Amino acid sequence: MNQIAGRLRIGEKLVLGFGAVALIFLTVIWHDQRELRAALEQHRALHLLAGARQEAALAIERHLIALRDAEARFLVARDPLQAERVRREGAALLDWGARLARIDVPAEAAAVAIRASLGDYLVRFGEVEAAWHRRGLDHDSGLQGDFRASAHALEARLAQWAPALERELLQLRRREKDYLLRGADGYAVLVEHIAAALAQGLAAAALETEERVDLERLLEAYLRDFRALVEQDREIALLREQMDRAAAAVTPLVERALAAARARLEETVQAIDTASAERARRNLYLALAATLVGTLLALVFTVRLVRPVREMAGLLDRLTYENPRQRIPTRPGARDEIDAMARSLNTLADHRAIFSHWWRNAMAEAIALRDLQLAETPGAEDAARARLRRANRERARRLRVLRARCMHQLERIRTLARAPAARGRAERDRERAVLRHASESLATLLQLLDDPLPEPRRAEVPPGRGDEGGSC
Repeated sequence: MNQIAGRLRIGEKLVLGFGAVALIFLTVIWHDQRELRAALEQHRALHLLAGARQEAALAIERHLIALRDAEARFLVARDPLQAERVRREGAALLDWGARLARIDVPAEAAAVAIRASLGDYLVRFGEVEAAWHRRGLDHDSGLQGDFRASAHALEARLAQWAPALERELLQLRRREKDYLLRGADGYAVLVEHIAAALAQGLAAAALETEERVDLERLLEAYLRDFRALVEQDREIALLREQMDRAAAAVTPLVERALAAARARLEETVQAIDTASAERARRNLYLALAATLVGTLLALVFTVRLVRPVREMAGLLDRLTYENPRQRIPTRPGARDEIDAMARSLNTLADHRAIFSHWWRNAMAEAIALRDLQLAETPGAEDAARARLRRANRERARRLRVLRARCMHQLERIRTLARAPAARGRAERDRERAVLRHASESLATLLQLLDDPLPEPRRAEVPPGRGDEGGSC
């Protein structure tokens, strides 16, 4: 694993690190989306079954209310448009009943019962509507129109031929109107009594025979039409009772269908809520685990990147004030920029140590030569010679170290020269960088060998020879 990591660049490591974290969170998102799709499927099933069942039941209830409202308006105002509205709402109810029957088997049973009861109701309403048409939808139509014409004819003839009986006629018309307004049978009985009294008054009145016969005929026509109207009202009342019973049979069926739809909806919603809560818990645990793993990965990558940078910062800080022996560990063949920076910094530290030792040795040699030149006694001269020999030995040792370093750089150049040509651009760039660093390091080391020995007459040797250098 370390070898693979060492062959990757910083950008590649960052891409891999963030890619791994992104892959973890993408996995979490994918899992969450899958759970969301499962919830959507459940809600779709809820909409298709329980929702459709409740929708049909609510529509049936809504149309039933509209139908009863139109029925009530027709019975009050006898408006043909309201009768047409009753039939239209009934057709809509039958259509929704057919939709309810297509949902599932329990709904089909309820829909069949609703459609049967509704069909019976519509038949009864048709009979009531036909009875009202026979009675008359207004004062001038049907039996009501005939009765009104008879009443007006009787009123006109009586006012012309027997004004003394107008009081009884007014009482008759008043009770007649009471009946027409209230529909109570007691007013119909009063109309019969007053008509009988009016007939007796006609018999006792001083009228021509033809006039009396005409008035009696008009009174008889009035009573005939009034009795037909009363009989028609009784038939309408009976038909209304049958229609109300049919409507009463529809309403509980609709309510039961609506209650069943609500119960099914609540049961499905409860199941979906339970499943959603369980999925939410799983998603939360998965998100927490993904966050923890992602954080650990981020920490690992951060530590692996920051630790060598911190070590390089510490080495640079010590290089500012001292000549440290510590070096940053590097991996052979590594391609990342941090490792390259560590190798360059190690080379800088090596060059600084070489230059520092070389400068110190040159200074010691120069001082020994100066002391030897200025020695006044044999003892001082021997001590100066001893220091000069030590300086020469140290110089020779340093030369051997330089030779070894030069051979090392030459070996790097030879290795690259013998290696097959790189195919990739990155490999070629890396080889060029290694060649450049090796050649510059070799030039820097050879520059030290070009420095002349210090002259005996010079008291000190200027430091800092060969400060230009490459990286090893």
